[in-house]
Amino acid sequence: MAIQDMSMFKQILTKEKFYVVLTDKRILRDADTNTRLIWSKQEYAEKYLKETNITTYEKVMELDLDRFVTYEMDDILDEGDRFIVDRYEEFSGTEVEAIRFIEQIMSELDDIRIEEFAEDICNEDYVYGLTVKGQKQFIIVSEEDSSLPNMMTVWSTRKLVEKVHRNDFEEYDIIEVETEVFEEWLEDLKQDNIALGVNLKPGMIGTVTDPKVVLNAMPC
Repeated sequence: MAIQDMSMFKQILTKEKFYVVLTDKRILRDADTNTRLIWSKQEYAEKYLKETNITTYEKVMELDLDRFVTYEMDDILDEGDRFIVDRYEEFSGTEVEAIRFIEQIMSELDDIRIEEFAEDICNEDYVYGLTVKGQKQFIIVSEEDSSLPNMMTVWSTRKLVEKVHRNDFEEYDIIEVETEVFEEWLEDLKQDNIALGVNLKPGMIGTVTDPKVVLNAMPC
């Protein structure tokens, strides 16, 4: 069975998070192979701890996928590292290449988010973003890394942008533009090599893509 068809993959993809056990500030590993253990549900991790009589651990920790990929994965994982996923009770778990496993999930998650965003803005006729007070143009976020493109951030609902506005960008105003106008902007963004951040979470983490991908996904 392909990894993408397994329940553990679908669970992590749907919930956008996975679980680890921290011991001595490190992720718990299998005693025999020294492979890191992760779980798709908190209850699976707790069952494993109970059946193996592991009591000297700090906590079962929930890891947000976006935050892990953005801030932690490069520091924790090296090429060739592996995970054992969902070892508990009679299940021995599935061993996977760690970085590839996370990248596969993120790739599918990006596709889902882009498709949902494109459908939403066509159905609702509006796109939401942040602007400098008194202006009517979405802000462009500059990347500190010069090798990365600058980014326009957009949301499909006011509720989503309000979360980010409240946490990260209170000095800006929230505005909306008609989807038809935004579609014209996408053409310009393609030419200017500006990326598109789609329905980003607080902390400006989430799906960043080429404007052309969103344009091609729009059903309107």
